[in-house]
Amino acid sequence: MGNDDGNETTPRPSSPDITLGNVTKIPFNSRAHEIQAGLIDTFLNLELVDNNLYLARHLLKGRKSSPAVYGGQVIGQALAAAASTVGEGFIPNSLHSYFLKCGDVNRPILYMIDRIRDGRSFCTRLVKAVQQGEAIFTMQMSFHKPEPDGIVYQQSMPSVPPPEELQEMRQIIETALIDTDLPAATRAMLTYKLNEIPPAFERVFQFRPVEPNKVLLKGNCDEPTSAVWLKANENIGDNPRLHQCVATFISDSTLIETAMRPAIASGFVPSMALSLDHTVWMHDPDFRVDEWMLYENTSAISRGGRSFIEGRLWTRDGRLVLSCSQEGLTSEGCQDAVSAGIQW
Repeated sequence: MGNDDGNETTPRPSSPDITLGNVTKIPFNSRAHEIQAGLIDTFLNLELVDNNLYLARHLLKGRKSSPAVYGGQVIGQALAAAASTVGEGFIPNSLHSYFLKCGDVNRPILYMIDRIRDGRSFCTRLVKAVQQGEAIFTMQMSFHKPEPDGIVYQQSMPSVPPPEELQEMRQIIETALIDTDLPAATRAMLTYKLNEIPPAFERVFQFRPVEPNKVLLKGNCDEPTSAVWLKANENIGDNPRLHQCVATFISDSTLIETAMRPAIASGFVPSMALSLDHTVWMHDPDFRVDEWMLYENTSAISRGGRSFIEGRLWTRDGRLVLSCSQEGLTSEGCQDAVSAGIQW
């Protein structure tokens, strides 16, 4: 093919000869018994199927009883896919995402990348996650090349007990369930929560709540706030992109529960609790999720069936490395919703 003046155009580089075959229920081999390898499979080992198209085959449930993909994993995989299209030296600084419909762990997810802009200091990407030809998630993301500090300040990290003085989430709940005087509604909620924790979460991560009584829906539950120490159970290596993906993954873990806890403690029975959108700002890429980090959550308002929650992730030495916000759908149901399988 030639230009309008009859001169031939410069040949374009040929794309890799990669065929996208049947993407329905493709089996995959999991290395989840090895924590580092399992996390690499989960976030970084996306299959390039064409220019700007990546396929994810290793998907995790958000709840044991549901085939719905955990939303935090979709965020982490979208980050990994987008990051593979930017130049060296660019690090993620913010992402803004919307959950459109539940993904299915039995079907791979196709991530489609739109290279919105490539600048000298910032790059912008638009990601769409697709299953069965339908979008289940969208995300716009910005990458930034680090620059010299200008104005420098941050708030102080909350003063809380260290993780060594606290118990694991499961241990707290199991101990409480032994109490024969535990209110029936609280017992039902805690039993449901314990039974629905996906095995991958407990195999890979430790969660140690700063205020155990809030987990048990008693004591100081009036304020929609929470704090939990968390970390991966093993060293997961030195790849900063893996630590960033896992941090975005885990940032989706406690937000809606924090917003709903005061109402639940007062008798509110949720019929549904779903993430609608999720935004993350990364302030400092120098952190490790295989070391203890404090995740602090606060909900400022709940109205019209929607709750707004903010989160801050701190390193143990007091650096604020990540902030996030989320709006969740929180609907009231009947008492039967507990046994029917609420999503919280």
